[in-house]
Amino acid sequence: MALLSSIRAHVRQLRHPREFRIHAAAWPADALAAFERLAADEAVRTADETARAEPAQDDSSRSGSEQVPHDALPGSSVADVVTSIWRLDRRVRRVPGVTRSATRHLEMAWDTLVQAGVKIQDHMNDPFDPGLSIKVLSYQPTPELDRDRVVETIRPSIYLNDQMIQRGEVIVGTPDPVAKEAAP
Repeated sequence: MALLSSIRAHVRQLRHPREFRIHAAAWPADALAAFERLAADEAVRTADETARAEPAQDDSSRSGSEQVPHDALPGSSVADVVTSIWRLDRRVRRVPGVTRSATRHLEMAWDTLVQAGVKIQDHMNDPFDPGLSIKVLSYQPTPELDRDRVVETIRPSIYLNDQMIQRGEVIVGTPDPVAKEAAP
């Protein structure tokens, strides 16, 4: 990280004429060593405080929903991955004559997501009610509808362990009053 910032600083200086460039001052070795000692001491102190602050529990007393691995993805990353897989699935299913071998890995990804507690809700053709927890991007008059319905799902609603991590985005079809009046 320090190397990257020093490269950026050097490149910024190259934008200016040579006589106006400012060269970075070198830190003395003893000052750098003092900073490294302070950082190491702070890391040890923080680790000790964290160890004392956590209650001692054995793994059998914790429920599965309370255990969250330290390397778990944040909800937004999970939502992005699931949305991408959902879009890929929709496109693959539209292609005629797709073989089972072509979709096998996609189905394995779906199964893995379900086992991890991910639930995907595609709102396509669902009746629309303004109280639903979905984001309406637009309303589209559709003559063949008798009530408001979701005519297109842009992003599905995604739940992780029964908690919403992504709100669905949809286009709602509304009955077209002009077409109904014109019909005999």
